[in-house]
Amino acid sequence: MSKKNRRRSVEIKFFVTPKEKEDLDARVKKTDLTRSEFLRRAYTGARINEKPQAEIKDLLSQLSHLGNNVNQIARRENAMGIQASAELLCDVSEKIYQLITDIRKEVIT
Repeated sequence: MSKKNRRRSVEIKFFVTPKEKEDLDARVKKTDLTRSEFLRRAYTGARINEKPQAEIKDLLSQLSHLGNNVNQIARRENAMGIQASAELLCDVSEKIYQLITDIRKEVIT
């Protein structure tokens, strides 16, 4: 891609010591960001999160499956006319999805 067609067309170069580069690369590696994006976020004060651990991704997946299961049970009970139980299960399902959203917001983004 030519520099004319880039959204960010100005290149900035600067010097660091080998130790500073090593430290920077180590910090960048802990994220899902490129070095450029990492430095842009650091400059603007934006939040820089580390990559979520596999356990966190697994937990989110399990919570999502649990929420789906609860939602399916609620739909069945609602179809059978068991309104109070269905409403309770819908509330539980909503809380599970809110928990997933909160975890993603804190850990992933």
